[in-house]
Amino acid sequence: MAPTVNKFSLLEDDDPGRKSNEEIKSTLRGLIESKELTLRDIGKFIGYSTPTVSQILSDSYPGEKEKMDELLARFYRNWVASNLIVDTSVVKQIHGTMMLAWKRKLICEITGHFGCGKSKSSARFVALNPEISSYVELTSTTSPSSLLHRIGESLNIESQMSGSQDDRLFAIIRNLQRKPRQLVIDEADNLKARTLAILKDIHGGEEKGRCSIVLIGTSRLNKLLQDPVLGYLKRRISLKCEVGDIGFDEAKKIADFWPHKLERDELKKAWDWSLRKFGVATLVVLMARAYDVMQMHEEKKIDDDCILIAQGMVAD
Repeated sequence: MAPTVNKFSLLEDDDPGRKSNEEIKSTLRGLIESKELTLRDIGKFIGYSTPTVSQILSDSYPGEKEKMDELLARFYRNWVASNLIVDTSVVKQIHGTMMLAWKRKLICEITGHFGCGKSKSSARFVALNPEISSYVELTSTTSPSSLLHRIGESLNIESQMSGSQDDRLFAIIRNLQRKPRQLVIDEADNLKARTLAILKDIHGGEEKGRCSIVLIGTSRLNKLLQDPVLGYLKRRISLKCEVGDIGFDEAKKIADFWPHKLERDELKKAWDWSLRKFGVATLVVLMARAYDVMQMHEEKKIDDDCILIAQGMVAD
C-alpha cells in the first residue's frame, strides 16, 4: 500500500539522494493517492504520457528502466524542493504562537506579507498536530453558510451539517464542546466581515475552553478587523504574531536543497533579488526555474548562468 503523504508532511531532510528508486516510486504513488499529484503532472515534467507514467510507477514499463528511474528522481527532487518546509525562524515563531493559542484556547492573528511562509508553516503545524488542529480550506467568495460547511468538513462532521445556518453552527459548537480543537483559517483577509464575524460564536469566549482560532493573512487582515461588524471578534483576539523575512543563512538552507555550484556571494545576490519581490516564495520559484534551465543545458548543477536565465523567466 502506498504511504499516506502530503506536501505538508514533508521533512527538511527528505532528500531523493538518500531514497532508493523503489522508495521514490512508492512515495509518488502515495502523493497521487492523497491527490497531491496526478499522473499528468509527472508526465508533463518527464515528457511521457500518463499511461506510460502509470506503467513506470507500477514497474510494468517495457522500456529502459534506468532512464525512467532517473527521470522520476529528477521530478521528485524538483517537487519536494518546491514544496518542502525548512525549519526556519519564521516556522518556529508561527508554531510557537499557534501552540500557545491552543493551550490557552485563544483567538490568534498571524500576519505577514505574501510569500513569507506563514501559510506553509501553519499548515505544517496542522500536519504535525492532527489530533488538536484542523486546517480550514477557503474560497475567495466564502459566505457565512459555506464557511460553516468548510469548518464542518475540517472537523469531519459533514453528516451533521444540515438544516438552517443556526443548526449547522450549533452542530459545530456541540462537536467542539465534546472535543476541543484549533481551527486554522488561512487567507482570512479574503473573507467578508459578515462571514468572519461568525467565528466569535464558534469561539464562545475563553471561559468556554472549547476552541482556539488562528486567523492568517496579510496586512489586509488588520484593516478588515477595523470593520464595526467585527468589533466583538477583534476584542477577542488576545495573541498577535507578525512575521517578516528570514535571514540569508536560512534562505541558503532552502537554496541548498537544489544541486548547485553557486558561491556564497552568488547565492546572496539571488536572495537579495528574491527579497525585492516576495522573499522565500520567489526564491523557491527562482531555484526551481534554474533547475529547469540546468536540465535544458544538460548540466549537473545549477550555476550563475542558470540563475540569470531563471531570473528572466520569473520576471516575465
